[in-house]
Amino acid sequence: MSNLVFEILLRLAKAGAAAVVGLVVYLVLVGPLGVPASAELALLAWLSGAAFVLLVESSPI
Repeated sequence: MSNLVFEILLRLAKAGAAAVVGLVVYLVLVGPLGVPASAELALLAWLSGAAFVLLVESSPI
């Protein structure tokens, strides 16, 4: 049971980390770069954050 709870928390932490990275990407794009804010941009930023988390997680280094 403890392993199941740990696995759930780990997956939630990964989603949270992806959200944080996506938020940073979104804020940089909307702020200094002047891209118009949209829901599509927010989703793409979150997906880029998720891809970053996956790359860092499976890095051979």
